[in-house]
Amino acid sequence: MTSWHEKLTLSVACLIFFFIGAPLGGIIRKGGLGMPVVVSVLIFIIYYIINNTGYKMARDGQWIVWMGMWTSTAILAPLGAFLTYKSNNDSVVLNADAYINWFKRILGIRSMRHLFRKEVIIHDPDYAHLPADLLALTADCRAYAEKKALKSAPNYFKLWMADSNDEDIEEINERLEKLVDEMSNTKSVHLLNALNNYPIIPVHAHLRPFRNYWLNLACGLIVPVGLFFYFRIWAFRIRLNKDMERIVKTNEDVQKIIETNLK
Repeated sequence: MTSWHEKLTLSVACLIFFFIGAPLGGIIRKGGLGMPVVVSVLIFIIYYIINNTGYKMARDGQWIVWMGMWTSTAILAPLGAFLTYKSNNDSVVLNADAYINWFKRILGIRSMRHLFRKEVIIHDPDYAHLPADLLALTADCRAYAEKKALKSAPNYFKLWMADSNDEDIEEINERLEKLVDEMSNTKSVHLLNALNNYPIIPVHAHLRPFRNYWLNLACGLIVPVGLFFYFRIWAFRIRLNKDMERIVKTNEDVQKIIETNLK
């Protein structure tokens, strides 16, 4: 009976490995051909161990024959279906950068700007209007920090019961990115170095962790979990206040560079 089942399981395994190996090339974005091959070999080793274990159990009579022979197929078939589905949806499930960025957001690790001089510049920055835009952004940053009282600790109960997004910081971040994008077309190395000092603002890190109101409320009621997110949100509020101060300081430096060298 084991030999009869083995003929069927080997045939099915060939199909399963096709639906595992083919999507890996599309899902794994780095490493060229080498990384998908390494992952495929690891999956095959897992299959080999499970298949041999099931075969031995079935042969010795410890498991039912069909259970022992089809265990490896039953385990890897859902994996093949999952990888095929993710590949068709252009998923980043095996993209290392996605997990690295996720851990950076959880741990609060900053991302830095790396702007370099462009070889071809189609539109130069409008240096005549930039100082006024920078002054307006500076005023809004100061007003936002004062309005939100970012230096003080948030109210624990209001934090979880509030159900709104921070549209003000989203608008400030959008304006900042537009200004940085425009000024990145400059030929001035001094201005580019100054632009790299602008912070990358995580616009949602100082808010509740979930978008669902009831999920946030449940998180607040479970005190150990709620306290963890509370102190995390508090830390990001303090960082956001420093980001506002950093934007104001960088705006002043950029204005001096524009007025001194570029007008």
